[in-house]
Amino acid sequence: MALSGAAFGAAAVLLGAGVVAGGWPTGWAAAVCALVLAAVGVTVLAATRRTAGGARTPDTEPQDAVPRGHPSPDGTATPGRSSSSSSFVAAVVAWSVAVLAAGIWAATSGDEDERGGGGNAKGGPSTSAQSTPSGRSAAPSSLAEDTAVAWTVPAVGQKYDEGVGAWTLGPTVAQGRIDGLFAYDAADGSVRWSVPAPTREALCAITPDTEEGIGLVAHGRHEKPCATLLAVRTSDGKVMWKRKLAGTGLVGHALAVGGTTAVTAEDGAVRARSTESGEQRWQRPAPKGCRPLTLDADATRTLLVEQCGTGARLLALDTRTGAQRWTRDLPVESPATASLVSVTPAVVAVDEADARGTHAFLGFDDEGAPTVSVPLTGPEGVLSAHGDVGDGFAGRPLAVDGLLITLAEKAPMGSRAVVAFSLKDGKKAWTHREEGATAIAAEPDGRVACLAYGDTITLLEPADGRVSTVLKPDTPELPAVSIRPLLLPVTGGHVVLNQINMSAEPAAFALR
Repeated sequence: MALSGAAFGAAAVLLGAGVVAGGWPTGWAAAVCALVLAAVGVTVLAATRRTAGGARTPDTEPQDAVPRGHPSPDGTATPGRSSSSSSFVAAVVAWSVAVLAAGIWAATSGDEDERGGGGNAKGGPSTSAQSTPSGRSAAPSSLAEDTAVAWTVPAVGQKYDEGVGAWTLGPTVAQGRIDGLFAYDAADGSVRWSVPAPTREALCAITPDTEEGIGLVAHGRHEKPCATLLAVRTSDGKVMWKRKLAGTGLVGHALAVGGTTAVTAEDGAVRARSTESGEQRWQRPAPKGCRPLTLDADATRTLLVEQCGTGARLLALDTRTGAQRWTRDLPVESPATASLVSVTPAVVAVDEADARGTHAFLGFDDEGAPTVSVPLTGPEGVLSAHGDVGDGFAGRPLAVDGLLITLAEKAPMGSRAVVAFSLKDGKKAWTHREEGATAIAAEPDGRVACLAYGDTITLLEPADGRVSTVLKPDTPELPAVSIRPLLLPVTGGHVVLNQINMSAEPAAFALR
């Protein structure tokens, strides 16, 4: 009976743990659980025997009953105090062993955690942080680092005013606000320099990045073309030159710098100018029936997406001369929007009007041959693209180390994750689930930074998505974060930019 009670206790605890925790306890946890329930079983058995043996009173017990513990007339022994006592001795022993095992488990569990117990399917440390009751990710203590809010910039403009982008400039960060371009010192938030927009004009475009210390911005009047183009030196904010664009002005956000060449899509043509002087180097009028959708450039190559009738194509031009290197028809048969994720490698996001058409990231090799297609909607949810393509909630995706990295959002609960796809075959490389993720950025050391809930920054290894560091502010009250913020790594920390003024959120703040 003692063995039956112990077996029942062990089985009960294992079953209960499996139901409650969603998995079977292992190691010392399983041993302690089994021993505790075994001790309970033996204790219950002992109590039952004692109750059964002493249930009769002197008034009800037959006078000729055989004394407990003595042989009966047929030669058998009746249950007596010796059997009950042995059961209680067994219970004491079982409880002692259980307590000893619990002590050993408590003493060694900390060491197991430090060794990275609880790995992933491959036997390594898990890449997903554990979820807390509030839904936020809790990082392992060995990976967590405290940060603080170093400075804030007050809200700018009226409700729903929207900025146009930003540049990371090492010790400074330049923000394209509705009222102009402002560069903040990354250490204290002071304005190092500014290029205010003229009265009654607002900043309407900015290049994705800068080259050779120069970037482009553009501004325009209310409901008028974005038609004033400026080249700005990032060291001190000096305006190198200014040009008034004719006709319909700038096309969307189609402006870029590649080396010492400024490239824009404007008034039915693509034009290239010297970033230092503004002198025109070449122009490419749009063919009849075609119009530019977007472009981007580096020092050697400019990528241009054109819509021609119901079709579209991707062209590669020489940034310095404008010579066409190759062209590739895109799988489009209806009006489309497009954004360029990367020039080298060539990655473009396409979202056409036809619901059954192309809605995907498309990759191409150096000769323009298609390499991969990653749907904007798939098992991981809706992937974040850039500009007017798709949802656009997370800013610009990244193309690093042969991977396309972006955010994904699943309906209906809106859970989010950082997802990486191979640019060789389009297959998913890894996923890091991060509740509340709102923006990603490339760190100077190659890692991927993910901003969640406006304050926690998780640094991921790009090769496998493994968490390397979690930066969590220890400040009680944190600045509010608007929708679609930008995360910019700077010297010694990170800057969060609120692009849309929803509820008077600060224009920017730094975590260091």
